[in-house]
Amino acid sequence: MGEEKLARFLLSLDRFQKQLAEFMLGRYLEFDFSGDSGEEDESETALLPQVLLDVVDGTPEVTLHHGITWMDLTRDLEPNEYRLAVTLAFTEAGITAEALVRLDLERDMGEWPAGVHTPYRRHAEGLDLDEALAFVEARVGELCRRYDDAARLGLVRR
Repeated sequence: MGEEKLARFLLSLDRFQKQLAEFMLGRYLEFDFSGDSGEEDESETALLPQVLLDVVDGTPEVTLHHGITWMDLTRDLEPNEYRLAVTLAFTEAGITAEALVRLDLERDMGEWPAGVHTPYRRHAEGLDLDEALAFVEARVGELCRRYDDAARLGLVRR
């Protein structure tokens, strides 16, 4: 891969990361994730923007991961999580790309029963670098238009 192509790839990932960060910050500020009690000292909430670099089964991966975790200390044993993620895995057969919205809920919330839910998932394999960037750009655009996912959790708007 040429230096110019690598630079374009990294700059594009940075731009997509910032788009996801801005979207999730908007959700974080719009909805009250503090729990049913509304008491700050009875809840824990975190906004987690990350770029994860990993090797899974010998395959290098980069993930744009944005999550909001929250826990009502009066009733949750584990944190709840609302996550957006886009992962690129670099294989010999090309790049595998996946984008998803995942809800990991300790209790029933809004329309969702307790458990793990994936209301959005897109997957593609065998992509070259330009195709992978196009996939990520399209999926990030779609993810950043999914305003209803947080609303469907039954959270109160601030």
